[in-house]
Amino acid sequence: MKVLLVDDYRATTDVLADIACAMGHAVSKAYSGFEALEVTREEGGFDLILLDIALPDMNGYEVCLRLRASEKYASRRIISLSADVDLCDHFDMSCFDGALLKPLALSEFEALLSDRSSVRECG
Repeated sequence: MKVLLVDDYRATTDVLADIACAMGHAVSKAYSGFEALEVTREEGGFDLILLDIALPDMNGYEVCLRLRASEKYASRRIISLSADVDLCDHFDMSCFDGALLKPLALSEFEALLSDRSSVRECG
């Protein structure tokens, strides 16, 4: 699976990338919203995007909306990642396919990459 991990906290992104690579996935990383949009234009075709909501330059919701506007990402899996437990209650998160909470458990991340995940529905 081709995966894009987007989080401004580099340690989180790098650790998750190492885990995904060890599981045999092709992984790209971005540390900001604008970088994520650039990577999707340049590399494209990601099967899964794990997208932090609290990014420094634009929020993950805006990134998701921009991705969904393109035909390439209209139906790809985009999962939000946030430490805000009430995120789905306060914001329209319908552009996402689900939500995961930080700190992300290793088993939860591995299940997501193995397609055995039952992510929290948001929307």
